[in-house]
Amino acid sequence: MNSIFKSIYIVIFPLLALVALIDSIGFMYSSGVTIQHLAHFSTAICIVFYFTKVFVKPVPRADSVLQTYTFIIFLGCLLSLLAITIQEDEPIRIVCVTYNLLLTIGWIVFLLWYSFFQGRNVRNNAILKKGSLLPQLTFEDISRNVVTSKQFAGTPSIFVFYRGNWCPFCIAQIKEMVSHQKELVKRNINTIFISSQPKRFSESLMKKYPLDFQFLVDVDGKTAKELDIFDAHGLPFGLQLFGFGSHTILPTIIITDAEERIIYTNQAENYRERPEPTTLLKVIDEHL
Repeated sequence: MNSIFKSIYIVIFPLLALVALIDSIGFMYSSGVTIQHLAHFSTAICIVFYFTKVFVKPVPRADSVLQTYTFIIFLGCLLSLLAITIQEDEPIRIVCVTYNLLLTIGWIVFLLWYSFFQGRNVRNNAILKKGSLLPQLTFEDISRNVVTSKQFAGTPSIFVFYRGNWCPFCIAQIKEMVSHQKELVKRNINTIFISSQPKRFSESLMKKYPLDFQFLVDVDGKTAKELDIFDAHGLPFGLQLFGFGSHTILPTIIITDAEERIIYTNQAENYRERPEPTTLLKVIDEHL
């Protein structure tokens, strides 16, 4: 149920910010610039800009509190409240104050609730414990051939579980890994990207990055469930119209040595916090 609320929230919140932005521009155009309208505008445009930038120029990671955005949003909310007391010659427009409060609360919810995987069971996930043997995992390639993790035994492997092509942070992470392809090949490392999304989306990534990487599909999230990294209803509401399934995988990285023993895992609790490729390469070098 928690994930269903999240999938709806992440669609409604940016839309609310966009509506607030249009409202602020309209009133500033017709009534002139006042403190309350400026505060209203700054809060709304900051949120709209953040979500737009995430998709237009995705990055693989960001700080957990998004300091610059948070500062501007809180400043806008503060100015909106101050306008009630210092703007004596102008009528207070309750809509402006309401939008600012709703957007600021919505941003706090985004940082402290939506951004975290509350169902993540890192401490008690014995399957992904460092030093344990990786259980045999079963996937399918884009031609529907069965592929198991045993096929990668004999050399170190990096298993990157990602949410899907719809996730800008996941795509940026894959692109970043691709940029370190030479270092990975030099160390004879298997790099495997796994998602539960329909095969055609993984196929598009394979065509875009025709390198020594594997793009596999965890059909129905079966393996994710076995590893306790399954995210029920993790897809933002509405993206089902584009062919994605409602359930996803929690972003996870597993590194195994040549004997398939787990030497490193990253089970980020915040979807914007992901390890850099240099960190993964360092782990490999320490265990070669």
